[in-house]
Amino acid sequence: MRDTLICSDNDHLLTSLRRSSGQGDGHFTVCRRAMEAVQALLARSFDRLILDLETPGLDSLFLISIARRIDPHLPVVAISSRPVVQAREIQQKGVAYHLVPPTASREIAQMISRR
Repeated sequence: MRDTLICSDNDHLLTSLRRSSGQGDGHFTVCRRAMEAVQALLARSFDRLILDLETPGLDSLFLISIARRIDPHLPVVAISSRPVVQAREIQQKGVAYHLVPPTASREIAQMISRR
């Protein structure tokens, strides 16, 4: 069972992720703000982080850097429903970046199962 930290305030995306979790892919902990994700990462370890790049709070690149300092081996998947300017920088940090529609539950489930 995988323990996944999700950082998103997008209800459609969270619903899609919850649907995909019904396929036996583990447990999700949801943080709706970037600082909540930092606190969760400091409190315990996770098997992966799914980061919605549109989540309010910290800059996405900064949050990825913090997550890497806390756990250098933590797999991070960055997702967005809109193209982001920093996509290349995000990928250079070893993060899988996916552009997905927020209600595309099949695509989201496939993306989660790959990481």
